[in-house]
Amino acid sequence: MADTPDNQPDEHSAPADPQDAVPGKAKRGTRKGRRAARAAKAEAAAAAKSSAANSSPATKKAAAPAAGTTADATPRPDSREDNPAVGKKNGRLVGLAAGLGILVLGTGGVVAGSVMQPPRAAAELPPVSAAVPAGEYTGVCPEPLKLLDSSAEEVDPEFSPLSTTAETRARAVVLSDLGGTVPGSALYELGSDSPLREIAEFTGEAGSTGRSEAGETKVLAEVVPSQDTSAATVLTVEPMGQQHPQAGATMTYTAEDGDLRGLAAANCMTPSNDFWLLGASTTVGSSAVLNLYNATESASTVDLELVGAEGPIQAAGSRGLLIAPGESKSIVLAGLAANQESLAVHVSSSGGPIVGTIQQSILRELTPGGVELLQPSAGAGLSQVLTGIAVQDEKTAQQIRGQAGYENASPALNVVVPGASDATVQVRVFGPKGQVALPGGGVFNAAAGTVSAIPLDSLPQGTYSVEVTSDVSVVASARVSRGTGEGDPVDFGWAPSTDRLGSEHLALVPGGVSSRFSFIAPEGNAKVSVTPISANGRLGTERVVDVPGGSTVSLDPKANGADPAALLIGATGDPVYGSQVVFNGSSPNISVLPVPPGTQGRQSVPVFLGY
Repeated sequence: MADTPDNQPDEHSAPADPQDAVPGKAKRGTRKGRRAARAAKAEAAAAAKSSAANSSPATKKAAAPAAGTTADATPRPDSREDNPAVGKKNGRLVGLAAGLGILVLGTGGVVAGSVMQPPRAAAELPPVSAAVPAGEYTGVCPEPLKLLDSSAEEVDPEFSPLSTTAETRARAVVLSDLGGTVPGSALYELGSDSPLREIAEFTGEAGSTGRSEAGETKVLAEVVPSQDTSAATVLTVEPMGQQHPQAGATMTYTAEDGDLRGLAAANCMTPSNDFWLLGASTTVGSSAVLNLYNATESASTVDLELVGAEGPIQAAGSRGLLIAPGESKSIVLAGLAANQESLAVHVSSSGGPIVGTIQQSILRELTPGGVELLQPSAGAGLSQVLTGIAVQDEKTAQQIRGQAGYENASPALNVVVPGASDATVQVRVFGPKGQVALPGGGVFNAAAGTVSAIPLDSLPQGTYSVEVTSDVSVVASARVSRGTGEGDPVDFGWAPSTDRLGSEHLALVPGGVSSRFSFIAPEGNAKVSVTPISANGRLGTERVVDVPGGSTVSLDPKANGADPAALLIGATGDPVYGSQVVFNGSSPNISVLPVPPGTQGRQSVPVFLGY
């Protein structure tokens, strides 16, 4: 019988039609169509409110001169003055322009601004702060896992039906403003303008006041406990006045039969133009499908950089992939890089930012070897921190690894060196009681442009964290594996490196499964505050967890009979990092979710000036 993570730490398609990218052409199933519908609804609500206000004599008297003044005026064709929703949209576009760059034309010269440090100019000025207006939140949940029905060497896959017990569910949480007003929000299928599930009506009123009508300040949440999904799903939330919305979602896949038996979970992620995905395998019996989603209003052109144990892999069909707005694309990685035990994929895009995951599955002859949704690691840097590396008891692990073809059913660390220089890498491992030594001291050399695999099977049972430091930038992720014994199905998960925790993160707790949060402060001490959010949207009592330096701390969010839909997580003190290990009782199912980035976003960006 398998141990549960209680015993481990310390507790119980074809290319998109280029026509879709023609400027000015109406795009099916994108935010543009949804915003138009919301604008009409907001305009109707505003008209109703105005009609009610004009019912008082004082209001009518005050409004009469204004009506007479504007009676002869020609209305603007786009009705921006009468449509607050359109105005907000324009404000977000202006904010985007501010975030990407500023171009100011003045007498006698041009001043150019950029978020990134520009080349040295003739004259330079200190950077200034440019405000970024609050924008809409968009989180994209991956589509359900599907079994390949075509040859594994074909780049464009066909999919066969799922197993009879397979279930894919999404859970979403949207927080209110201080007055208890939840911003307009809904779940959509990617490419659809009709809500799959409306969470709160799009009125544009959230954030207009910091208090309720009774003068109280109280934050509430609207929760979607479980939503069945059959396609990629998009959570859309309007801004709260001048504040970025706080929202999040996660999807969970489970199956108890078939080749895709196992558990896979993923955060619903905000689009990005650059990210790394580690942990793919294209050897015999392994299937890796890269799924890319464009939930923006702009076409996206995607380039893939493939890196294996022997170095970069050049592949036809990996550059210039066009994904139209509201569309997705699936790519079988074995068609680009076959027979790779450890494959890393660098995804970069121009135009609309995208979301990407890799559906990874293993089949050892007739025995299912598990499933996982590979999520992006933290960006390349001189230091990477990973946590949530669950290692099961040694006796069971040896029974599983002793079988032919099960060599990779064990914990391991993958490190990618994306640059042109070799790296000297140091790996430190931290358990519940402090640092744990690795064979060889944990120092090794990694060649430029390669993936290095470092086994972690020497670790005793428990939940661990890893710090990777290097003299050049690296990216990292770690594999975990879980089974019940010889001849039985096993499952695996991948824990990507994460960014440092900030003041407020919204971490969804998947329903129908168990989970453990793990935190690590590699240097110094930290405190993590945790506030549960119930399924009915009530915020519970805050709990503060001490995280001593160099020790992995685990937290059961469902201890003492609790069943929160999400946790609000904040951190103070020295840098601390977090992940969530998801499992399912005594079955071999396992998956790992990083604590999502904070959803508040940046209020301003630095702009460098020169001429």
